[in-house]
This record gives sequence, structure tokens and C-alpha cells, in this order.
Amino acid sequence: MDYYDNLGYLINKAARMTKWDLNNALTDVGITSAQWGLIRDIFLTESICNNEAERLCKLTPAAIAERMHADRPTISCMVEKLVKQDFAYRVSNPNDRRSQIILLTDKAKVLIPKLMQLAEDTLEKATTGFSEEDTKQLKEYLSKVIENLM
Repeated sequence: MDYYDNLGYLINKAARMTKWDLNNALTDVGITSAQWGLIRDIFLTESICNNEAERLCKLTPAAIAERMHADRPTISCMVEKLVKQDFAYRVSNPNDRRSQIILLTDKAKVLIPKLMQLAEDTLEKATTGFSEEDTKQLKEYLSKVIENLM
């Protein structure tokens, strides 16, 4: 079997190599690509919340885990690491004492432009030789794959 003729293998290999490259780029910052994904999710979610009530329901570990298609213990472990590194902090959820709200520290917020640039650099490297139309089409195809699996 020719692995390069297997679409599943190619999608997985491309994702793993992109993640590997981004992890290497993030080494100096001291976070992983998974942690960057979590920081990005919290940042983007917080920025689109229209009010406090929305913020309280969308920034819980359970809500984050659902958006990221990860299990809650994995998200909780990543949050714990970000808290220890002073990139995130927890506050009690006034609507549910069993729940917490995850927020980013100023230290994390200051790093976001740099993190976005590192992620963009990895994607530019990954799509070297692609025309703008190729990249647009690839995004559409991958979006369709994701939509089909949701």
C-alpha cells in the first residue's frame, strides 16, 4: 500500500508535521501548540462575548472542551499548566459554584500577537508553493471535511 495514496494518512501526517513545526517555534515562549490553541480559544471567545452572562457560560472548562473537541480532564490539565505559567487564572462562576471561569492574564494577552505570528509563519511554511487560490481551495476542502464530521 502506498501511504501517499491514502487521504487519511496524508491529512494526519500534514496535521502532525504542522503541529511539530509550531511546537518547535513555540519553544522559546515555553508553551506547546495545544496550549496555544487553548489560549487562542479563550482569547477569541472572550472577545466575541456580548455580555457577562455569555462570558460566564462560554469560558468554563466544559464549554472550552466542547468547542475544542477535547475531553474536560485534558482541558483542565492544560489550564492548570497555563495557570502555573501565569498565562491564565480561574475565577469562581457566580452562577454555579461547582464551575470556574478561565481567563487570560495580561502576560498571555501581551504574547498573543507574537503567538499569532508564529502560527502564521508555520502555515506559510506549510503552504509554500501554493497560490492564493490553492490555499483558499484547501481551506474550503478542509472546512467541508470538518463540517461532514461534526
